[in-house]
Amino acid sequence: MQETLFNSVFTSTTNTVNVNILSLISSLLVSLILGVILATAYKYRTFYTKEFVMTLTLLPTLIAMIIFMVNGNLGAGVAVAGTFSLIRFRSAAASSKELLLIFTATAIGLATGMGYLLLATCFTILICLVLFGLEKSSFTKVNRSKRILHITLPRNYDYHELLEKNFPNHHTDSQLISLKSQKKGNQLILEYDVEFDGEIHDKTIMDTLTALDPEVEITITKTAQKRKTL
Repeated sequence: MQETLFNSVFTSTTNTVNVNILSLISSLLVSLILGVILATAYKYRTFYTKEFVMTLTLLPTLIAMIIFMVNGNLGAGVAVAGTFSLIRFRSAAASSKELLLIFTATAIGLATGMGYLLLATCFTILICLVLFGLEKSSFTKVNRSKRILHITLPRNYDYHELLEKNFPNHHTDSQLISLKSQKKGNQLILEYDVEFDGEIHDKTIMDTLTALDPEVEITITKTAQKRKTL
């Protein structure tokens, strides 16, 4: 089984590279099928765009063709490095999951481009099963007790122990992340990382804080945000 798994369709029994049109078509066809499977796994419980699904479907075939053309050549390493550098155009706006799937599609294309079709198939099935399992398990679920609060208060308002005083029975922990002064509106903008217990609702939090002052504005976020902390 191990010999079959790591046996390339481009290599004959005498360990010499034997490339024919049938093996090339097989490699490209398997790359395309695996790309479709990977894109299908990505679409499960994910907000996606048509362009990214198309890219994820065709990327293994593109990588396989590049590796095939430079196979056995000294420029293979440069080509692979250039392929991975293409990820940079997506890294700024892409989510971590999209970036992971791009690397996975590239790995599939590398394997099929070198003729390891069975290895690429097993790898794709394994990754897809892990993705499905993680999506359904509680391991990756977001902690709904934690919230990010953006609160706008009048400049003269005493915000010290703001959450502790107003939520004595539901407040578990909080941290003031940032404090910003707004000159035009004579206001303070506070950002808190807060953890409440599971019994309190978002509407209760908002109603309690907005009742403090007519000028209070509040935004509640449950999605983790990327930030740099000193």
